[in-house]
Amino acid sequence: MRNHDRKVRKMRGTRTHGYGRVGQHRKSGQRAGRGKTTQWKKSKKSYYLKQKELGFPDPDWDFEKKGFKRPQDITRIYQVNTLNIKDLDHKIEALVIEKKASKSGNTYSINLNEINIQKVLGRGEINKRINITVKNASKRAVEKIEAAGGNINLLSEIK
Repeated sequence: MRNHDRKVRKMRGTRTHGYGRVGQHRKSGQRAGRGKTTQWKKSKKSYYLKQKELGFPDPDWDFEKKGFKRPQDITRIYQVNTLNIKDLDHKIEALVIEKKASKSGNTYSINLNEINIQKVLGRGEINKRINITVKNASKRAVEKIEAAGGNINLLSEIK
């Protein structure tokens, strides 16, 4: 058991904790990096220039790398293309002209799988009667489409 305070308690409030000027006693702060080319101008100049004489850059020295690649478990493996019903309400006329949707009377019909849309979301309002075939749809989207007099055929369950 210790009968005295640790030195760090005494040093609280001081900038360098007794190690002189700023930057001393800080892991790798003063030694100019770890790589073969990292900060070579600081303390590795002779080593760098000698290697350059011998045919630098060597294939093993990949000093052009920038950034990093995010791990796969963080990035999304597949992209889900979505469409809000307000956008569908605005675009349905143009889709009929492009022959991606059809119109009979005042009812539109569209298969969103053909235009690479996997899910319909319920943001906004819909005023047109639209019959939609899609893989997924939110509950709000289904409610709003049916309230407008349309119909929705899902290829999987509601989420």
